[in-house]
Formats: sequence, structure tokens, C-alpha cells
Amino acid sequence: MAIGNRIKRRPSGADGSGILLPVCSIAAAAALLLSPASHAGQWTIVPSVGVSETYTDNVNLTPKDQAKSDFVTQVTPSISVATKGPNLTLNADYGAQETYYADHNGPSSLVNLLHADAHAKFIENLLYLDSAASITQQNISAFGAQPVDNTNNTGNRASVRTVHISPYLSRTFNTFATTELRYALDSVTSDSNLLSNSNTDTLSFNTKSGPAFRILGWGLQYSDQVIHYQAQNDVKLQDVTGNLSYLIAPRFRLTGSIGYDRNEYAALSDVSQGYSWSGGFEWTVSPRTKLNASIGRKYYGNTFSLLAATRTRMSNWILSYDESVTTTPSQFSTPTALNTAGFVNQLPSAQTTDQQIQDGALPNTLTNSVNSFTNITFLQKQLQGSVVLSSPKTTLLLSLFDTQREPLSSQPTLVIGLADGKTNQFGGSAFLTRRLTSLTSANVTLIAARVESVTTGRVDNTQMMRIGLTKQLARKLRGTVEIRRNQGQSNQAGVGYRENAIVAYLNFQL
Repeated sequence: MAIGNRIKRRPSGADGSGILLPVCSIAAAAALLLSPASHAGQWTIVPSVGVSETYTDNVNLTPKDQAKSDFVTQVTPSISVATKGPNLTLNADYGAQETYYADHNGPSSLVNLLHADAHAKFIENLLYLDSAASITQQNISAFGAQPVDNTNNTGNRASVRTVHISPYLSRTFNTFATTELRYALDSVTSDSNLLSNSNTDTLSFNTKSGPAFRILGWGLQYSDQVIHYQAQNDVKLQDVTGNLSYLIAPRFRLTGSIGYDRNEYAALSDVSQGYSWSGGFEWTVSPRTKLNASIGRKYYGNTFSLLAATRTRMSNWILSYDESVTTTPSQFSTPTALNTAGFVNQLPSAQTTDQQIQDGALPNTLTNSVNSFTNITFLQKQLQGSVVLSSPKTTLLLSLFDTQREPLSSQPTLVIGLADGKTNQFGGSAFLTRRLTSLTSANVTLIAARVESVTTGRVDNTQMMRIGLTKQLARKLRGTVEIRRNQGQSNQAGVGYRENAIVAYLNFQL
């Protein structure tokens, strides 16, 4: 479940933004529920209550001479709603997490938890609607203390609220072509002044050839995005791309594209638009293995893309590399990290992934870089690799990432890292879960990451280890005991920390 929107015993801001966004999200969901499309399909509603007690010897993740221990109690009533029918698919999780610090090393608080998404079909082969909403807490910067969850009271965390509403027209013209015309409205708000509240309007169109064009394929994509910031000038990102492909072997296709980017932002250089091109191939090695790659050039320099994926009965592998001109609101609205459940559940031998995620044995998404808060437009180059090995009793998930971000625009106030120019983040993780008996499972988590400011030379390293044991105590009652160690080092004085903690958690489904 997503975590966010910490409320410290006071109402939201005077403008009501902290209340308005969840209300709008609920209203959008209600509109879907009342539509004719929603009356087919089985509904699942599961209320539950979670209670946890954490002892930590460094609740604020401060240097050793400033460390304070505390007992942290959290109570989280929640409800999950899901349905999957021919016209409506909906998944929603909402909870309210009350946190109390026994030694008052942090303010008692109420945290709203929300993750909801829905897809509705109104007219077959024509009219559809995608929508989503979330309230999460995100780390503000990859530099500094990196809290594991809401038990740690640090200044490097803030609420982020997102809403996504996207009606679209989609039409398949027999075997000739498929087309889609889509409008999307995305709202991103935050409690941090390092990220200006924004609304984004995106109009996109794409069409591509159907099976009738088996040898020579074609396509056209257009996107016009305007990000309306509350505290700075709008950012406009516009591009159009045409592409062709040619089948030279039954499973091997050459690809090429040409396009034009036209952007408007406070560019650090004189160039923010220009022609683009790329050339590459798509190779379907087998029904379970594919390799796509291309090289090209855009207005900011040479480009490269890669997607390699293969799957066996007990393993799934993926390696990807991508480059894009993007913003922090765009990253929060359409995250680039892969969904863990979708990645693992492709395997017939996989355990129940949703339960493993709920128990904390697996993450919601595959390990990725921290999306630092900033209002600039930046170039992101991202390499991601993941593998899952699964048997009926054991799941091992390995991930790595290597992300470079380079500012393309300027702004008055920037968060550390992006303020100092180009940053590099590199990290990896290992998640191992093992079912010991029909009622008991054990899990181990290891995460390590490194972030570097290329301009200033600052380098921070973090490592985290968690070892847990989960047991089904009764039909609707699960218990977990976990120990963890979280530590960080830096070549800057006075920011290193080390934390040891033990957690006991109970979850009861009503």
C-alpha cells in the first residue's frame, strides 16, 4: 500500500489543497462506480487493521553522537476494493496510519495511504477511460538520510499527491491499422516548497499498421504536453515521430524513425528543439525471448535504447536502457519502475506475490533511483536490470539501476544534487522469500545505493538489511517479526548515520 500525506494534528493548508485532491479522486472513482459499465463483474471488499511496534536506536537517522532511541507505535485501519469485469477494472487501497512516539522524538501524526487505479470501457473499440490517484510520501533527495518507512522522523521526506484522468478514443480498423487519440490531465501536489504544485495537460495521437502490413510496417506518434506550474513559467514538450520497419527474416525486423522535438523551457543552452532520427532492429528470438535496440540522435546529443527480455518456467529476466527529456511531476505521474507483481506473476511457479508485497517480503515496484524534488526540466538516462527466480517455496528477486540526470533548464531554487549539475545514482537490491511451512515464511532484503554530484564531488552511500519472519496465526490474522539495519555514509562531514531496529506487526482482516 502506498504511504503518504503526513498530517501533524492540524488541517491542511489554507488553500485546502491537501483535502481537495483526495476528494476529487474519490469523486472520480464514484463516477466510475455509478456508470453502467460498473455493474458487471464480482466485487471484493476487504477491511483490515494493522498494528506495529518498532524499537529503533536512531529514530531520526542522525550521526551517532545525536542518535535517539524510541518506541514507535502505528495503527493502520484500511480497506481494499477490487473488481474485474468486461467493462470495468478497479483496484483501490486506502488506509489511515496513526503514529505515536513514546519518547516524543517525533510528532504524533496521522498518515493517509492511498493507491487507486481504474480502467473503464464505455463503447467497445471506441471510447475508454483510465484514471488513478495516490497519496504517498517520497524522499526529497537522494542525498542525506534515506528512511525505510514512516517510523523514521527525518527532514528528507514529503507528501506527494497525484491524480490522473485520461479519456481516450481507440479504434482497430480490421487488419489495416490501430489508432488512439488520448487526452490526459495529471495533477501533482506536494508539501515541499522544492516542488511546485502542477497540472499537466497532454494530448497525444498514435497510429500504427496492422497485420495486413506484415513486411513493411509504419507508424506515427504525436504528443503535446504543457506543464502548468503554480510558482513558475509553464513548460511545453512537443514531439512528432514517424517510423518504418521492414521484415527481413521471420523473426527479425529492421526499424527506423525520424521526428522533430519542439520544447519551451528556461534552457541552459541555446538549443531546446530540433530534428531526431534513429535506426535499429527488433528480434523475436523465441516466443519468450526478444531483443530490441536502436541508436540515433536528438537535439541534446546521441541516443541509444535497449530492451532485452527472456523468460523460462522458473525465471524472468529483463534489461532496459532509455533516454528521455522529463520532469519530476512527470516521473511521479508515470513512474518508470516496473511493477513487481506483473514481473513475478508471469511465472507459473511463482508464489502469491500480492501477499508477499503486503507482508513486506517484496517491494511494490522493482528497485529504482530516488526521484529528487526539483522544478527543472532534465535529461534522464536510465539503465535497469532485473531477474526473478521462483519455485513453489522460494522467490529470489534481484534488481539494479544506473541513472544519470542532467539539468536542461534553470530555476531560482534547486534541491542539492540537481542544483549542482549532473547527478549519478547507482544501486542494487536482493529480495529473498522462503516458505518454511504452510503457515510460516521467512524473508531477507538487501539494498545498497550510491549517489554522486558530478560537479561538487559529493558522494553518499546507503545500505539496508532486513530479516523477517511471517506466520499465519489464525484464518484472518497474520504476524511478522523483523529486524533491520539502515546506514549511510558520505564524504561530507556530519551526515552519516546508523540505525538498528526491531519491528513486530499484526494484520487482521475483518
